[in-house]
Amino acid sequence: MTREQSLLIVGGGEVADALTSIADTLGWAPTVVDTLEDTVASLPAVDSVVVLSHHDDVDGPAVAAALESGTSYIGAMGSRKTQDRRREWMLAHGVTEDQLARVHTPVGLDIGANSPAEIALSIAAEMVAVRRGVQGGSLKNRPGPIHPDLAPGTAECPAAPAAAHSTHQSC
Repeated sequence: MTREQSLLIVGGGEVADALTSIADTLGWAPTVVDTLEDTVASLPAVDSVVVLSHHDDVDGPAVAAALESGTSYIGAMGSRKTQDRRREWMLAHGVTEDQLARVHTPVGLDIGANSPAEIALSIAAEMVAVRRGVQGGSLKNRPGPIHPDLAPGTAECPAAPAAAHSTHQSC
């Protein structure tokens, strides 16, 4: 496992379960932890951290530790009230405004997510967008090629039944 393919999920539950499944599908090697000690121990080996915990003794300290670790993507879930509480804790414990600006909170792209699986999907989508250096949004609004990092004709089409190949040969 390389650091670029790893995700640390801090806090368990249904969103963590769904995000773990999506991360597995994407080849990101997810790890779920519940304690600050396990978070700190896992940070050197991960590229991305998503804090789902809403526990005072875990979530703020976990985000602060991730900021210090050099982790490239940090997201934190929570209501506006939770975000305000976490922000105040971090500022009181030496985290700077510049460091706070690196945290994606509330985590995820706005897709109108309600269920745990939809929330996990929005989180994973934001992580992909950040890794690719794009804002996210509808492809219909993107100018130019759909896959700008690939040479024309090299995008892989999803596998289709043999009968479909005889009538439709390209994506």
